[in-house]
Amino acid sequence: MSPEAVYNYLGGVQYPAKKPELIKHAKINGAGADVINALETLPDEEYKSQDELIRIGSQLKHKEWSEIRHEHGR
Repeated sequence: MSPEAVYNYLGGVQYPAKKPELIKHAKINGAGADVINALETLPDEEYKSQDELIRIGSQLKHKEWSEIRHEHGR
């Protein structure tokens, strides 16, 4: 997943944040289904920062994360 794909849609998130809060903010900020689906595949944990979120998301092998990496040139 490229950082841009997440940073563009997670404005206003106060960290630490749990997955439902991340999804809520992404929806409010107009994220597409690909980004929402990718966020839904994240483990149900509390994320301390966007950097931690990106690191964990990038390690996932789910189709949604691969599609986001591909679409954003990563």
